[in-house]
Amino acid sequence: MKTNRRNFLKLSGAAALTASTPAWAVPTNQPEKWDEEYDIVIIGAGGAGLAAGVESVKQGLKAIVIEKMPMIGGSSVLCGGKFAVARTPEQKAKGINDDEKRFFDDMMKTGGYQNDPELVKVFIKESRNHYDFVTKELGIKPHEITAAAGMSVPRAHGFKPGEVLSAMRDYFTQRGGKVVLGIKAERLTWDYKNSTISGVKCSQKDKTIYIKANKGVLLASGGFNRNPELLKKYAPPMAKAAVIAGVGTTGDGLLMAQAYGADVLDMAYVKATYGFKLNPRTIGDMAQIYYGGAVMVNKEGKRFVNESLSYKLLGDLALSQPEGKSYMIFDEPMRKAQMGRRAIDKKLFSPIDEGKQLDFLYTGKTIAEAAKKAGLPVETVEETIRNYNKGVEAGNDVEFGRNSLTSGHGKPMKIETGPFYIMPTTAALIGTYCGLKINTKAQVIDVFGDKINNLYAAGEIVGGVHGSAYMTGTAWGKAMSLGRLAARNIAGK
Repeated sequence: MKTNRRNFLKLSGAAALTASTPAWAVPTNQPEKWDEEYDIVIIGAGGAGLAAGVESVKQGLKAIVIEKMPMIGGSSVLCGGKFAVARTPEQKAKGINDDEKRFFDDMMKTGGYQNDPELVKVFIKESRNHYDFVTKELGIKPHEITAAAGMSVPRAHGFKPGEVLSAMRDYFTQRGGKVVLGIKAERLTWDYKNSTISGVKCSQKDKTIYIKANKGVLLASGGFNRNPELLKKYAPPMAKAAVIAGVGTTGDGLLMAQAYGADVLDMAYVKATYGFKLNPRTIGDMAQIYYGGAVMVNKEGKRFVNESLSYKLLGDLALSQPEGKSYMIFDEPMRKAQMGRRAIDKKLFSPIDEGKQLDFLYTGKTIAEAAKKAGLPVETVEETIRNYNKGVEAGNDVEFGRNSLTSGHGKPMKIETGPFYIMPTTAALIGTYCGLKINTKAQVIDVFGDKINNLYAAGEIVGGVHGSAYMTGTAWGKAMSLGRLAARNIAGK
């Protein structure tokens, strides 16, 4: 099979293709002369790329990180800063009983058992290793630990993404690593003699630059949230979703790898994240108060889902409602309690305590008053909340089976103490969570099941970890953990 693929690549690169044939993605020949040369070339300066840079210099590799945008961070800098890790000292100090097996079981269940179990195990192990690096070597400690989508216990460790990303960049560059901004990777180059990826063809302003990678190229270029054609191809339902992902997430790395026959995973599971106010611009426009007890209704004032599910599944179901409209309903005790649990909700709802009116919330002394302001059918909303409260009191939500706040953690509460709030809510793409198929060494695998020599991938560009849904904190965690894994394997360690 490998011989056949090599022969195909040789033919594809030759003059065998005529003007009458359809367009093909063909390999790019390596140049006779390289402009720069490194052991590892890392494409993308987000969480995956910078973590790979850290591990590269730890392993003594000559490394470069190239980034097409004028700043580091990618989608990682826009994320909520949750890093899912098990069995940490911080969990132990709070009496949280967690371990790798429980983490694994939660991941597989959340992913509908569509995720690659061996890759999930490697991810969980590497996440803890990188967490130890961040907390011990970089000296950055989490400011909170919460339970969110897919977690049976609190394991989402909250960090400031910018602080972690900047610290990793500094660690990398202070030890000889090179970061170049404003340079775009255009194509991977192919060494026909050795049947291997040999480097990267780049463009910087009007100049073409060829960078050689003696040991490997790592694709850490993010997803394809900002590429309408790829979204149309792989995830047509996402046309209704807002997009707040990094501007550079246009699928460049995915396309470059597919030119060499790279396989993909989880493309059918591209999902938007639920909980954003209308017309969101940043992750700060998101609330997770449904994990604090809020219920979700459609424009008819009726519940349509078990609100404790992964917010990716919530997003799917919300977008499928009439006109794609949905609302979250909660009361004052829920708002107060949730602000103490989650920094993201505290940021969004704390202005109320200062006497401010929030233009994205409808408020009322009664459920009826809030529903009327929101333009919802008052009697239906009142009946919905009455039925929900009866289920909470009986300990049995007969309509949708909600018996926890999130994934078996916490008990639902009645919505009964004003003021009451109704928030029109939408789902937004913050990541595609799918992509290239890799093995447990982060090597990219082709459609025949063979590795593509010297090509690795990490971060949002990778499939196989999440499966059909997503656990909070595993996207940023996946990026950093698989980035370090890839660099170590490129070093032969």
